[in-house]
Amino acid sequence: MVYDVLLWGLIIGIVHFVVVGILYINPLVARQYEREKDSPGVKNWKNQKEYLIKMFLGTQIEVFILTAAYLYLRQMYPAPTSIGTASTLAVVLTFVRVYPRFWNMWIQSTYPNRLLFIELLNGTIGTIVIVMGLWLLPTP
Repeated sequence: MVYDVLLWGLIIGIVHFVVVGILYINPLVARQYEREKDSPGVKNWKNQKEYLIKMFLGTQIEVFILTAAYLYLRQMYPAPTSIGTASTLAVVLTFVRVYPRFWNMWIQSTYPNRLLFIELLNGTIGTIVIVMGLWLLPTP
């Protein structure tokens, strides 16, 4: 299973990174981040290349964990390869991944609320992309 997690996790991790990148660079979202760039809760990265590398590597660890969870948990369903199973796991894993981060940032930081909403929305979309992407790939 380790090989499968690494292989399929890397493939879907690259897809996830591209999709989430598109979500964040769209003009509406980019404008909101630009508007809040001087907020004390928003870190300003001087080196974009360094930021993107760290973002990819950190997110990739999450993707490997989600891949392992998906491959393991889907076996517990009567129809492990069905869209119903994948959809259920997408919802469950979205709540597990996105909600705790959102809640903790909201109650413990000065991160701007409008950016928190974007993080919540994009995190949800990103998790759904990971799980549904794994469902579409010929995973074992």
